[in-house]
Amino acid sequence: MNMLPLLSTVLTSVVALVVSMATFTQDTSNGDDRSPKTGASSHPLSRAADAAISRGVDKDYIELLLRDSMTSFDEKYVRTNVTNFATKPDYSHNWSAEAVSNVREFLDRHKTLLQRADSVHGVPPSIIGALLWVETKHGRVTGKHHVPSVYLSVLLSNESEFIESNTALVMKAKSIDSSKIDSVREALVKRADRKVNWAVQQLKALHSIQMRKTMNTLTLRGSWAGAFGLTQFLPSSYVSSAADGNDDGTIDLYQIDDAVFSVANYLDRAGWGKTPEQQRKAIHHYNNSDDYVNAVMKLAGLASE
Repeated sequence: MNMLPLLSTVLTSVVALVVSMATFTQDTSNGDDRSPKTGASSHPLSRAADAAISRGVDKDYIELLLRDSMTSFDEKYVRTNVTNFATKPDYSHNWSAEAVSNVREFLDRHKTLLQRADSVHGVPPSIIGALLWVETKHGRVTGKHHVPSVYLSVLLSNESEFIESNTALVMKAKSIDSSKIDSVREALVKRADRKVNWAVQQLKALHSIQMRKTMNTLTLRGSWAGAFGLTQFLPSSYVSSAADGNDDGTIDLYQIDDAVFSVANYLDRAGWGKTPEQQRKAIHHYNNSDDYVNAVMKLAGLASE
């Protein structure tokens, strides 16, 4: 009996099986494998998980996030959160006639609530109304970005690949001479390190919120900076300053009573006082931008006229 045709068939099947296994292994390691790994070739979410856990974020919470289909890595969060200083924000639309009219209507509609918050925290209704307009247009625009994904993505900000791409972006945006690239890169490395530490703190705060069972952080959506609710609080701000405005035992920043009292409480804790210097400093603590402070103060003044 001639065994050659049979042997040829067997060898062909074996080769096909080996190729198939190699292809499967390659697709799994470079695709959507979210299990913790090490090395630059691992999935970004795996590297982010390692970074979070090694810096003290609860391992079970991170694994819970990785199992959720909403969780993803997106380079745009690395880019926007590290390089946003390179472009100057325009807040001028916040004191248009429409904006002033909307804030005045808000002040009238929630007069009793705002006066109650003022009596407790000493923050005028016009400031609260103006700040909530600048932040979310009184809840009309709260953001659609998956909050945990923002912070997991930012955790990779100090990887060399993203340092180089962000350096190039800042050089171009600010028209910086190429001879200064080393100093720009050095500055971005320091900024990226700060952002990584910031992301770690926010993930820890998200875990704390999840443990409190006051909201489901796995489905939480907000801004590209991970801020959420009418107030656009960061998770750490929620933990430290969110307040129950209607005494129902829960704090929901998408609910107007809680949002108003949370803003008042935040500014109060940040040093709000009677002098313009104290007031500006408190608002500056809310958002580290002179342009932002000017926008809130100007809108509040116009709405009060």
